[in-house]
Amino acid sequence: MTRGPAATVRRTAVVERHGAPHTVRIRTDEVPEPGPGQVRVRVLAAGIARADTQMRAGSYPGRIPRPPFVTGWDLAGTVEAVGDAVAATWLGQPVVALVLRGAHASHVRVPAADLVALPAGVDPALAASLPLNYLTAYGLLHHAGRAGPCDRILVHGAAGAVGTALLDLARRLGVDAAGTAAVRDRDLVTSYGARFLDREGTTLPTGRFDVALDPLGGDSLVRSWRALRRGGRLVSYGFAAHLHDPRRRLLALRDLLRLRTWPLRPGGRRTTFYRLSRAARRDPRSINQALASLVADLADGRLNPVIAARFALDDATDAHRLLERGGVRGKVLLIP
Repeated sequence: MTRGPAATVRRTAVVERHGAPHTVRIRTDEVPEPGPGQVRVRVLAAGIARADTQMRAGSYPGRIPRPPFVTGWDLAGTVEAVGDAVAATWLGQPVVALVLRGAHASHVRVPAADLVALPAGVDPALAASLPLNYLTAYGLLHHAGRAGPCDRILVHGAAGAVGTALLDLARRLGVDAAGTAAVRDRDLVTSYGARFLDREGTTLPTGRFDVALDPLGGDSLVRSWRALRRGGRLVSYGFAAHLHDPRRRLLALRDLLRLRTWPLRPGGRRTTFYRLSRAARRDPRSINQALASLVADLADGRLNPVIAARFALDDATDAHRLLERGGVRGKVLLIP
């Protein structure tokens, strides 16, 4: 193993039990040594998302880890130690990575194969916006939705972290985008060149869109389906509408059943469900290549991530509370 500057103590935001935000506590332990094929990253910025708050609360619709555990899907930082079979040239290199879990810490072990180097001068906070939210948006547009320059796309939750990423990438792709959001977020939606749709007061046009991207489920899924033209594509990527319903798992299953059966109706409309974690485990090389492409676009000034708030790692509980209140515009970050 090759070391960079010495570090002995690591700080982590640990979910000690499923429950409210106060169940997240800061713990200290020894800095982990990287194993073969791994590096140790000194984290400079880590994203926190609704998926993290759902895992903490025990309401995440997918696999929920057993406490104690550390949340955090994405990070940016600097490599400070490398394990066996990793080139020493990584030492001191600014990097970004999708780690799926464990990023809410001062130091994290990451497989070297999952790293993407950051060019000099790239803000780590902006870079930390890419792995979860922009990769999700990239997969929704290019793979699940197969959106092209002539398409009309509908983006629900357009002012959120994934929503703003979708509008940012849609603008680059040259598609005609419309986004649903609260009235207070009209300026943010239109700043990306998208058409604003009031999520409360607008009746979606029937048969207008080629692609609908829906993180909500429930009634929103029905409206998205009706808004598609013949041959259109509905992509579901979450069940936020059911988050506080005690029947949320049953309602999510109902939505998945809809996605399976609706395409049997006349009109040639199609459906799919997209989850970034599944794509990352199935084809990590493609995910890494997409992240490298996004980093290059960020470095060249072609992307404009929105940072909603930055919290010190010690204030992770406040970040959880902010996300649970809702109405967040863009990405929330933890700064260890």
